[in-house]
Amino acid sequence: MKKLFIVLAITALFAGMAAAKLTVATPAYELEGSNRTNTEFWFDDMEGDVSGYSTTDFSAGTVPHFHWDTYMAYLGSGMSWWCGNFDYDTDGGYGNAWDDKLVIPELDLTSAIIPVLTYAFRHDSEAGFDYTYIQAESLGVYVNLNKGYDGVAPWNDIGSYGFLLATYDRDPFRARFRFMSDGGWSDQDGDYMSVGGGFACDNVKVFDAYTGAVLFFDTEPGADDCYPQLPPAAAGDFWHLIDRMCPAYSDPHSWWCGIDADTSLVPPNLQDGLFSPTVDISAAAACTAYMAVHFAVPTVDDDYCAFYGSAGFGYYGIKAYWGDFGTCDGWGGFGYIHGFDITQFDAPPFGMGGFLWIMYTTENGCGPGAGGDAGVMIDDVCFEGPLAGTPVEPVSWGSIKSLYR
Repeated sequence: MKKLFIVLAITALFAGMAAAKLTVATPAYELEGSNRTNTEFWFDDMEGDVSGYSTTDFSAGTVPHFHWDTYMAYLGSGMSWWCGNFDYDTDGGYGNAWDDKLVIPELDLTSAIIPVLTYAFRHDSEAGFDYTYIQAESLGVYVNLNKGYDGVAPWNDIGSYGFLLATYDRDPFRARFRFMSDGGWSDQDGDYMSVGGGFACDNVKVFDAYTGAVLFFDTEPGADDCYPQLPPAAAGDFWHLIDRMCPAYSDPHSWWCGIDADTSLVPPNLQDGLFSPTVDISAAAACTAYMAVHFAVPTVDDDYCAFYGSAGFGYYGIKAYWGDFGTCDGWGGFGYIHGFDITQFDAPPFGMGGFLWIMYTTENGCGPGAGGDAGVMIDDVCFEGPLAGTPVEPVSWGSIKSLYR
């Protein structure tokens, strides 16, 4: 099971925590009606005072990571485009939740008979989770030319064995390199230590394989180079209370990240966080957060919702999810209740427990949903656990699709 990790520098909230093995408690819905010995530290059905919650747009202030650099350059000299930095270690790497694009300037390929894109590249990113895609525009939509570079590969010049561009938009022709990392395991958290990650490229060329004419060539810094696409301005803070009768688990209110004018679509480029109130769990031997969650996140895109917990010393990633569950409101979902151990990363005594949900969406946004209510809804949040001195035995929990496994 993949572990996520994050420590957020939030004023008056927590610092420093050592990761431990993930244990997840039995879902609360399986325990309802039984003789539970746990103490309920806090419960909220979203029908009263919610002033203790807070929301944050983490997309504000993001900067592009693609840049010209001599570090680990192609053929050991000159400069190459590199999506990485030295913020986390001395041998270079990348961080969590990056979404960076290196754009090839618009080209007119109408005169080309056999247009081809070629380049040299290297990469070091977590296999199976962090990818670099080569994309071209087709009928106004970017499509992947490759299946995604991941893992470790040294410099390789694909030469004449490039990508045929004949079937893509010719005038203007648009293409780009896109590096995407998920919410955990990178140089930033130390769980995946790359060397010069995540991606670098050089000698980006578009040429006509029939005539040999070079239509674009980028090998060193110049006036007509590729360019990093600047991140959009702050994407917006869209978590808010809704009062639609479905999908709230206990009607009518629940939290949702989206716009009421179009409930079938969650806006693009989001990194929107919802913080629960912080609760005193200092008397607990362990503490599990339960909640009802309505999922309506299509599996065909890279949108997901990441879950983070804290026992008083920082927020640590626990899981991230996508999927469509249940039958409520079109292709929406039923109110699942799952338990997440927020004390798994440290030993007691604990401090103030808290939970954080971050909704990540790509440039297409999340949706659309045929029946509306795209995205994720949160309701009926509860913190509970045994008091100090009570034996704690982790148990298994029911299945749900997860981005990380």
